Amino acid sequence: MNRFYEQIYKSSPFTLANLLISLHNIRQYQIRHGGVYQKFLEYFRETEKWTSEEIENERIKRLRQLLLHTYRYSKYYHEKWADLKIDLAHLGWDEFRQLPVITREELQENVRDVYTIHPHKAIKFETGGTTGRTLLACFSPHNVQERFAMVDHFRSRFGFQFGEKTAWFTSKDILTAKDVSKNRFWRTDYKHNIQYYSTFYIQPQNVPYYIDNLNRYQPSFFSGITSSLAEVAQCGLKAGLKLNFKPKAVFPTADMLLKDDRDAMEAFYGCGVYDQYASSEGAPFITQCKNGHMHTELMSGIFEVLDCQQTPVNCGELVVTSFTSEGTPLIRYRIGDLIEMESGPVDCQSNFPIVKTIHGRTNDCVISRETGKLSVVNMVHSVKHVNGVLRFQIIQNELDSIQVKVVKTDEFKIGKDDIWLMKGLRTRLGNEMDIEIDYVDDIPREQNGKFRLIKNYCLEKNHIQ
Repeated sequence: MNRFYEQIYKSSPFTLANLLISLHNIRQYQIRHGGVYQKFLEYFRETEKWTSEEIENERIKRLRQLLLHTYRYSKYYHEKWADLKIDLAHLGWDEFRQLPVITREELQENVRDVYTIHPHKAIKFETGGTTGRTLLACFSPHNVQERFAMVDHFRSRFGFQFGEKTAWFTSKDILTAKDVSKNRFWRTDYKHNIQYYSTFYIQPQNVPYYIDNLNRYQPSFFSGITSSLAEVAQCGLKAGLKLNFKPKAVFPTADMLLKDDRDAMEAFYGCGVYDQYASSEGAPFITQCKNGHMHTELMSGIFEVLDCQQTPVNCGELVVTSFTSEGTPLIRYRIGDLIEMESGPVDCQSNFPIVKTIHGRTNDCVISRETGKLSVVNMVHSVKHVNGVLRFQIIQNELDSIQVKVVKTDEFKIGKDDIWLMKGLRTRLGNEMDIEIDYVDDIPREQNGKFRLIKNYCLEKNHIQ
């Protein structure tokens, strides 16, 4: 929403505000599902059936088109590639790997020169980094429609149809003070059958209101921020609350999906939880298949997994090139995530490579002199044998010390569970790390509505790689 429209919305009574959301989304639907959307929906359905040779030929063709477009219209890339003397129209994979990588910091600092279209003519998405510095990505309508076709194609594997009732957990500022005072944490788009739930008020004392409203609304699908969907599930299970209906699927987004979160969601919502990976700045997609494997969507871009010397490895940093971000080209872009590819044989119908594990952000990790760099996936198991931990967060300001904030319940017993917690941390971080545990009433979310399990300021201050 623009600021004027948002001011009207915020000052409107509840019923009128719902109408304004519906009107806003009518325009958004035209942008996202008009134009070439249907064409790409068919394209993704067909290319999934292609042979490996057909897929390879299509990808190199699209890559050459992207690079030619980028070199012609992006000042930044034109200057960066000018001395390479590479024939982009006939480029092969070896030549492609000669192109320099670009970091998020470089993209932010030079983004206006990176753009291939004027921001006033673009569809804009703003993404926040872990440092709080935002990045404004510009997309053409063509690319936006292709990206939404990819998402809907993935969801259609599990029965999703746009227009069926959906509960959407959003980080947008949709509520007024009056809504909160009345324990009304949602808004409704009646035109498109979407009920939006605010992620900013999901706390144990508020979750019963969320669940009561869900039982009244009875959506077929859930979508939205992973940690919010998981917290509703965990609080609901703990309080003995239940849904009085059976949804078809849950589609978490934005956060990394951890096993404990998936287990809680499957237990509470009573349906499958289906994961996907992308980014607001336009990274290519990784999606879950019907067999439960995560696959790189080869028609959405190029995926490289590299070590610190930029050598291809099985487990390392993800570097992406996106076919769907021509307005803000991402060419060999260090997105900042660590992934591990499946190396052994796996029985799956898809020809697309399988991602074994998405380890999360390279700076969402703890650094220990004794044990090295530990990701979210590793650190979450610190509480595996601990009862009564509702939520915890690790903050590292210095290399040799961490602060652990813990929101505990009555099940957490001092003299037992605190010992198990420290043991779990020591197992991963070693005996030299100074560990301070603070018991708190709440751990606030970030401004974007997400919850960060690890906040490492040590990496930023010391530029540790």
